[in-house]
Amino acid sequence: MTAPTIFRVEKQITFDNKAHSGRIKSNLDNDVGIQECRDWHVSGSVQKNTHYMMIFDAAVILVCLSSRTLCIRSVVKGILLQREYVNFVQHRFTRTVSSADRMEFVNGWYIMIIISDVLTVIVLILKMEIQAKSLTSYDVCSILLGTSTLLVWLGVIRYLGFFKKYNLLILTLRAALPNVMRFCCCAAMIYLGYCFCGWIVLGPYHVKFRSLNMVSECLFSLMNGDDMFTTFSNMQQKSYLVWLFSRIYLYSFISLFIYVVLSLFIVLITDTYDTIKNYQIGGFPESELHTFVSECKDLPTSGRSREENKASCFSMPCKKQKHFINDIWKSARRNNI
Repeated sequence: MTAPTIFRVEKQITFDNKAHSGRIKSNLDNDVGIQECRDWHVSGSVQKNTHYMMIFDAAVILVCLSSRTLCIRSVVKGILLQREYVNFVQHRFTRTVSSADRMEFVNGWYIMIIISDVLTVIVLILKMEIQAKSLTSYDVCSILLGTSTLLVWLGVIRYLGFFKKYNLLILTLRAALPNVMRFCCCAAMIYLGYCFCGWIVLGPYHVKFRSLNMVSECLFSLMNGDDMFTTFSNMQQKSYLVWLFSRIYLYSFISLFIYVVLSLFIVLITDTYDTIKNYQIGGFPESELHTFVSECKDLPTSGRSREENKASCFSMPCKKQKHFINDIWKSARRNNI
């Protein structure tokens, strides 16, 4: 037998006569919740499977904590190496390092793994508390579990990125993200303008424009070509001026977002995709950091950096140069530079 579960069922019947139209709307709201069961005791209960699951959850927590620690260590080392590289470039070449080159030292996959591990640990702790009937936060646990699972599966894409034929999606998203974000910011201003306008003008005359949230959902559906005829036909004709405005409003929104905004959005992605394909054939352009790394032709394991009399790619003391080259090379290999 397992621990008892207490269910609390609340029902509420609402009769709505706000319209005073002779028809009363009725609504039944049924809410089922689970309460904590305190000071329970069931004689002869055996929970071997629960104990095994607790042990398994504890093992997963230890693995996640180890993974998080190693990823944090790698991120911190990358940030320290970034600072060393920035200081070297500023003192040696008297120029600043671009933000793109700075971000090459910070592996975004590690940050995503850290977030996923933290969420997984929290979920497992909540799960053990729920199994022990100490907590009833099923919604919070499910949201965190779903988010951590999503991040774990997104992390699998990182390993596909090591193959040239499978990393096209990753490279396209990474290259198109800045332009897409700028484009979305501009499009969001127009979208919000239509949302507020429809809420203010059409709210009293159309059921889909009663609240700002409903307006946003309705316009997003129209933008994707869904439920167009119903939106037009459900408009009340009590006021001819408002009815005429609704037609201009809906036609202009649909034409603008379907034929212009979405088309430009697709063009941005397509143009980036074609650029990445051309780069894969002819080679990717080298940034300042790539050029800096490629100046040293000797591998870190060659031992050439230990020779004080040999000419090197960096005008630095030999011992410091050796560690600096090794760190740069390892960071470049780790981040696929």
